Amino acid sequence: MQKLHLIELSDMQRYKKERESYQKENERLREFSLELFKEGFKLGFKKGYNEALERTGKE
Repeated sequence: MQKLHLIELSDMQRYKKERESYQKENERLREFSLELFKEGFKLGFKKGYNEALERTGKE
């Protein structure tokens, strides 16, 4: 019985470490995605702005 209890504790600790690792990775990916979105938005805005200037003949 005691051996079974130790195995359960070991599994719980492993699960907790894996969960923490996944949470850290998810946070890192979330931050990376946000940065990509920001850069894409900037590029899209600049492109649209430049196209509008070209259409109006200003630069």
